[in-house]
Amino acid sequence: MIVRSPILILLLAGLICGSGNSEAQSTAQPVDISERMVKLFFTPEENWDQAFDTVVKDWQRSYTPMAIEVLSLSRGQMAHRFRELLQQKTGQDFGFDTNEWFDWWWQQAPSVDESYARFKSRLYGLIDEKFAGYFSAERSTRIRLDEVRWGGVKQDGIPPLRQPKMIAADNADYLGDDNVVFGIEINGDARAYPKRILAWHEMFIDEIGGTEFAGVYCTLCGAVILYKTEYAVSLRGFRPCGSRRAYAGMTL
Repeated sequence: MIVRSPILILLLAGLICGSGNSEAQSTAQPVDISERMVKLFFTPEENWDQAFDTVVKDWQRSYTPMAIEVLSLSRGQMAHRFRELLQQKTGQDFGFDTNEWFDWWWQQAPSVDESYARFKSRLYGLIDEKFAGYFSAERSTRIRLDEVRWGGVKQDGIPPLRQPKMIAADNADYLGDDNVVFGIEINGDARAYPKRILAWHEMFIDEIGGTEFAGVYCTLCGAVILYKTEYAVSLRGFRPCGSRRAYAGMTL
């Protein structure tokens, strides 16, 4: 229940009117462009003019990759507005082709806004809340975050192959002589991962030779890259994909 108190209303009105004389209140708050950009997705169309003005009036060159990423996830009139915004601020026009926009941007001198990691976290968190934890301003990076782009599926949208059960090569009668397998040997532990199975999963999590690895299969180039999933002492014993006994996997 809401109670409207005349006295309380008068007190609040006095505080608001008197705030203009406060030196503390006159100090401009820092612009959180990451929040402004993402809020546009929740802004009713009739309020877009005002919402876009908050982005445009404080525009900086470092906002460009944010605008391109919002364009990539926008549809309808919002996409048109961001295309016009990018055209106006960059002097370029690649239409709605965000690949072309990024190709052009990557050839320019890097310009990174301090809120960019926060923007990525907020934006991709709209797609999948798990994505929000992928980006953080507190983490140091050796790559450009604007090169990290959404591949079109949510986390585990293509289920990885976790701790697959192994069988002897002589028992793999489901494989043809011309089937491609990826062989890995670590500390005397030799394993083979058939391409025909990895094509369905694109990634496997396994313990090989006493060390946990994530193997990433690229369907475009047909190669497997192996990564250790243990990093530094503080993460020893961490199993990012759950208990190895919780999923039997596919028979290889």
